[in-house]
Amino acid sequence: MPSLAETLKGHRRAGHTITVFMPQYGLFSPQLERIKPPLNIDYPVIMAPCRWLPGLKAFRRICFRIGGGKNLWFPLRWILNMMVFLLFTAEITVVVLRWSRQKRQRPDIIYAHNQNSALAGYILKRLLHAPNVTRLYGTFLADLMQQPFVTLRYPVAAAGYRIPCNLLIVGNDGTRGDEVARKFNINPERFRFWQNGVDPPSAPPAISRAQFARNAPDNLRPDSIWICSCSRLSYWKRIDRILKALQVCRNAGGNAQILIAGEGPERSALKAMVDELSIASDVVWLGAMEHDRIWELMNICDIFMITNDVTNRCNPLYEAIYACLPIVSIIDRSTADLLSHDCNALLAPPDDIQQLGVHLLKLCNDPQLRRTLSAAQQKVAKTFWNWHERMVCEVRELEQLLH
Repeated sequence: MPSLAETLKGHRRAGHTITVFMPQYGLFSPQLERIKPPLNIDYPVIMAPCRWLPGLKAFRRICFRIGGGKNLWFPLRWILNMMVFLLFTAEITVVVLRWSRQKRQRPDIIYAHNQNSALAGYILKRLLHAPNVTRLYGTFLADLMQQPFVTLRYPVAAAGYRIPCNLLIVGNDGTRGDEVARKFNINPERFRFWQNGVDPPSAPPAISRAQFARNAPDNLRPDSIWICSCSRLSYWKRIDRILKALQVCRNAGGNAQILIAGEGPERSALKAMVDELSIASDVVWLGAMEHDRIWELMNICDIFMITNDVTNRCNPLYEAIYACLPIVSIIDRSTADLLSHDCNALLAPPDDIQQLGVHLLKLCNDPQLRRTLSAAQQKVAKTFWNWHERMVCEVRELEQLLH
């Protein structure tokens, strides 16, 4: 997760010593995915083995198959999520306490990243007598807050807000975490609602389209209009909208290709959809890419496209704006201050696939429009703060907790 990596780098730049504790496996992904600590870091990472997790994931997959591949029965999903949450809380708490005893030291601050760690952070605060911080990277609760028993129905998601902490930092990623905080009556004095930083390279990457194409899949056409999509291949990212819009564009004669950077659980379903839509020659699967290569991709593509559910306010969008790419997206209140139709983007209602395809075709056929939208991105990019500025604010807040 880029924002986590940048946060840790910001703490180290401030001269703080950090120790990271994380699970051996991703907690809530359908498959058993081993987490690999990042390379070239100057702080220790201690892995909690979570030996109970493979069995729980296997049981979840069995239940999913028995249910015909549909969503799990809600009470069963609730029980499984709570088991993961509580077992992880117990294990990470024990791992941290063991480390503290062996090192004969206690942390000055306990920083819980996301709701899954919030309860452990609070327990460790009480046992180690250190202030605790909870950091949330987004939420799905905003549209549910008018319904009854939200905390009971979604206890893990609510835990990040409900569990006491000295400072609650919520990412302004368009999921309206500030609204959720107000509904939960979070004290504004201990609440911060911040957008991620963006750090563009000092100069555009020195790579040409021809150089990129030499190492790309064989179906990439150097003479086509390149449309960039970069995200995890999860359902809520709605890559299906992009593929269907591409079909509309291609059927109308647009010479365009989608370059998809990312991996995830929806890859097989999306590849099947590509075959059904008869656009296999126009979809270039790049797989997971290092961040520096994403920058390269954005600086040689012609258009950026993003059509997420929930929110489109995210780092790839910020970076596309920094790269001055014209954008095709959906009408989304989370990006209302970033994307303006016919100014720096072309926007359509979320499920108006025909209009999305028409927008792609229009940009493919009109180089001047692409240049106009591209030039407008520079003004928007100036409103962003970089990660250094973002972390200076955070470090200042953390240091105040110690005084």
